[in-house]
Amino acid sequence: MPLTITGAVQQKKIGVGKRVTVTAPAFGLQAQITDFTDHTLLLKILAPSACHLQDMTEGMCVTVSFVVPDDARYSFPAVISGCNKEKLLCEVRQQAAIDRLDQRSDYRLKTAKIIYLRTKKQAKLQAPHWQQACMLDISRGGASILTSAVLAVGEMLDVWIPLEEVDYALETQAEVVRRKTGEEGQLVLGVRFPDLSLPEQEKILDYILKIWSAKKTGE
Repeated sequence: MPLTITGAVQQKKIGVGKRVTVTAPAFGLQAQITDFTDHTLLLKILAPSACHLQDMTEGMCVTVSFVVPDDARYSFPAVISGCNKEKLLCEVRQQAAIDRLDQRSDYRLKTAKIIYLRTKKQAKLQAPHWQQACMLDISRGGASILTSAVLAVGEMLDVWIPLEEVDYALETQAEVVRRKTGEEGQLVLGVRFPDLSLPEQEKILDYILKIWSAKKTGE
C-alpha cells in the first residue's frame, strides 16, 4: 500500500517538529513540520535557508526528504501548494508514495575512545611509531577519528582500537574517505575499514551492542 503522510505519521517516521529537506533544481532548504493532513505538510522554513523562499512559487515541483535515525532516508515528490513568505511558511502536497532510500545496515555508535594510528610512512620505520588519536564514533564499516596527523583523502593508515569491553583489540587498515577541520585545528577523519573479516566485524558489533545496552540501562 502506498505510504502517505498520515501513514508515515502513524508509523512514527515523521510528525510535528520533524525536520525535512525541500529541494528543487534551483535550491535546497531546511524546514520543520508544523502541521499535516493525509497528503500535505505545512512547513516552517528555517534560517539560513529562508532566503530561498523568494525562489518558491505555487505549483513548483519539489522533493521532500527526511531521515529516520538508524533506519533510512525517505523521500517523496511534491508540489508547492501554498507559500506565505512573510511568515516563512509553505505548504507542500504529496504527489506520489513515500519511498524508502539508503537503508542503514550499520548502527554508528558515538564514543570518545583513545585509539592509535600510524601512516604507511611511519609503518616502514623501525620503531612502531603509533600515535594517539580519539575515535568519535564507530560502525561495522568505519569510524570518525579526531587526530593531529595530516592525512589526505584516499590515504591508507593502520589503526589499533582497543575494545576492552569485549576483550579484543582491532588492528586493521583504514582508508580516509573524508576530512574536515575540528576544534583547535585538529582534523576529523572519516575512515572506512576495507579489509575486515567477518569475525572482526562481529567483534565491532558486539562492542557496539554492549556499549549501547549499558547506556540504555543507565538512562
